[in-house]
Amino acid sequence: MNKKIGAIMTCFVLIVIVVSGAFYVRSNRIASSQSYYVSESSTTVVDKTNQEHDSFISKVARPAMKLYEKNQQVLPSIVVAQAILESSWGDSDLYRNANNPFGIMGSYHGQSIRYDTAEVISGKRITVKAAFRKYPSLLAAINDHNRLLAQQFINQSNVLSYRKVAKLLQQNGYATDPHYAKKLIQIIRKYNLSKYDLAAINGNSN
Repeated sequence: MNKKIGAIMTCFVLIVIVVSGAFYVRSNRIASSQSYYVSESSTTVVDKTNQEHDSFISKVARPAMKLYEKNQQVLPSIVVAQAILESSWGDSDLYRNANNPFGIMGSYHGQSIRYDTAEVISGKRITVKAAFRKYPSLLAAINDHNRLLAQQFINQSNVLSYRKVAKLLQQNGYATDPHYAKKLIQIIRKYNLSKYDLAAINGNSN
């Protein structure tokens, strides 16, 4: 009798081991499959983001380069970096609704739009409502931005260093952010925007 019970118990244990092993293998396969799809999804999102960034850079860089070839005033790398920083890669309401990627305040030919904006006053970050220029197109915004920077914030001719231009913008009050110049320089270096300066300086914007 005891032998029969022992045999039954042995068979039961073996069945449990086999079933558990099969379940473990199936679970691992499911987990691996899920991991693959998550990884593939993440890669797709990154690729899409990179494509959108490249498209935005190109959209701003092309007219900025042509304008620099024409007047040698504002380096294309600065134009693109400011557009990226001020409009969050073209996602800001100000850019979407007013073609203003630079956060330029005031009015353009009598056209403006009001938005809340964050400013640093006496070391404190506050939110205020301000009027921003509303442009009919991105090209109009780039032309106006170029004129504004050359007249009010750079005040020097033939400046070929984007680092120097970034520092001049901060020193002359383009933005209240005490780290503004550093942020522009980091963006230019990260996305290799200085290549657009070299192309424009050498007359190779096409």
